[in-house]
Amino acid sequence: MGAEGYCVNIPWSRGGVSDNDYILAFEQVVLPIALDFNPDFTIISAGFDAARGDPLGCCDVTPAGYASMTQMLSVLSGGKLLVILEGGYNLRSISSSATAVIKVLLGESPVIDVENTVPSKAGLRSVLDVLKIQMNFWPTLETNFTKLHSKWGSYAFLDARKQSRKRRRTGLPIWWRWGRKRWLYRILAKQLRAKSYCNYS
Repeated sequence: MGAEGYCVNIPWSRGGVSDNDYILAFEQVVLPIALDFNPDFTIISAGFDAARGDPLGCCDVTPAGYASMTQMLSVLSGGKLLVILEGGYNLRSISSSATAVIKVLLGESPVIDVENTVPSKAGLRSVLDVLKIQMNFWPTLETNFTKLHSKWGSYAFLDARKQSRKRRRTGLPIWWRWGRKRWLYRILAKQLRAKSYCNYS
């Protein structure tokens, strides 16, 4: 309701998402939209739930990854950044990640080579899905989608096609395909009733 195109979510389809996936999302989705929007001031809600070792986020972003994302955001708003510590659930991860972010704010350069990052297939699929939706609101993303799909498309969807073929080939019993647990429960319930009837007779 009014936030479409401005509230941009990037949902990961699995855990274990790493620096490479986040950097891809920043390069392809976050920065192009932010540059088009051209904010006067950038506020970073620095929650470190995605940090390596966090039990709730279950992702794998390193302090160097957070440093790279901070560096990328510093091109916005003429470098006017406000970083607000939000949280996370592993004190060691929070402290090392926050330290890496502060070092970038003080002028240090991050150590990740952003040019040669290879994303995971699941991460790439998520970014392509988000681009497909956000192109409706930010037309400049169309070129990103086309380039990304032509470069990585076959890599991203290779396993997904194989898995769907495997699922089709697998000869699962019809009761499992139709109702799965519900049918199994009914069969087991009938057997239990029959046994209890036999015991009482």
